[in-house]
Amino acid sequence: MKIQKLTQFAATAAVFCAATSYAVSNDALLDLLVEKGVLTDTEATSVAAELKEENKGVSFSSKGKETVKLRFNGRMHYQYDSLDMDDNGADQASTDHFYFRRLRLGAKATHENGLFAETVVDFAENDLSIDKAVAGYEFSDALTGSFGYQKVPFGFQETTSSSKIKTIERSAANRFFADDIDFAGRHSGLFAKGDLGGGLSYSAALVNSAQGEGSRLMGASNASNDLAYFGRLQWKNDGLTIGVDGGHQSNNYVKSLNNDKEVDPAKPPFDVTAFTGYVNYKFEGLDLLGEYFSGDLGNQGDVDGYALRAAYKMGKFEPVVRYSHVKADTFEIDTDELIRRAPKGGTVDTGGDNEIDSFYVGLNYYHNKAVSFMVGYEMAETDSDTGDEVDVDGVRARVQILW
Repeated sequence: MKIQKLTQFAATAAVFCAATSYAVSNDALLDLLVEKGVLTDTEATSVAAELKEENKGVSFSSKGKETVKLRFNGRMHYQYDSLDMDDNGADQASTDHFYFRRLRLGAKATHENGLFAETVVDFAENDLSIDKAVAGYEFSDALTGSFGYQKVPFGFQETTSSSKIKTIERSAANRFFADDIDFAGRHSGLFAKGDLGGGLSYSAALVNSAQGEGSRLMGASNASNDLAYFGRLQWKNDGLTIGVDGGHQSNNYVKSLNNDKEVDPAKPPFDVTAFTGYVNYKFEGLDLLGEYFSGDLGNQGDVDGYALRAAYKMGKFEPVVRYSHVKADTFEIDTDELIRRAPKGGTVDTGGDNEIDSFYVGLNYYHNKAVSFMVGYEMAETDSDTGDEVDVDGVRARVQILW
């Protein structure tokens, strides 16, 4: 099964490379300056970002005679997944399809007095969903306050835009906290961030414990408003980013509710306290990332995980490799949650030491700043103290278009 998938991965990569080999970058001047040694790859990326920011949006005067800058943006990820699963020797029905992974439209209005509001809507799901909806005020470089619905500051890769991550999907360790137990990710509440000088910055959030926009917590409009809080301290200098994030969530119901959204007495809710530390280093075309996660899940025991990723950009091409590991004392390993869009099933729920290891290898091609192609092969396997084993492997491919 793995040989067949590797062959499919190579063929898909070849098709993407052939289809884009004659593409001409819109950033030819910056590419030429990098080639001549006038700019480093990091400096060119920074200049491109500054030019893009300066030319973003349309300014106009509001009724209050204040200048308002309005910016529109969009993101399309069209993806193909082909994933197989072996659940303790039994083959499961494969995942094999094309689909829109993301289809987002956003708008941000910024007043000259520092007031701003931003919304992002995603059309990729069966039902239209809100990706982000916030309003706030920039008091100073040291403090920007906002309220609404967005991602909390937990996890470097989780809070990095999907348009900028080097792998097609985030790591199993990242997905455990953001998607499996619904700890990180998007919450509704109050947010603050700012620069402290010397490359040091912070961000904080006081939010609803349950993920979601907040009007119907856990599916009910009268549900308890348990709170969660998150914080980040981060330092950046010369391509090096070092940070630590932490958070606490009261009454996590993710494994406690039955089909009627009622608490199962045999599975009481649990509090979560978790931390993550990370280092990201960029030099020329090299991009290295290491993240470590640790969580106390109360009556569900502890969990630890990490992800190591390396990418190296050579012209328009960028090979990528990543290894990820998660180990839980007693909490079950949902393979189809940790490996996104994997075939249904493959839950490892035993007496203890539930683990998953994942290896990813991929190739990215950057046509220009707005268009890129990605193809990757991922192989994952689980283990436990009872020998329960699930294997997943397969190919993903994506085209990204930004505007």
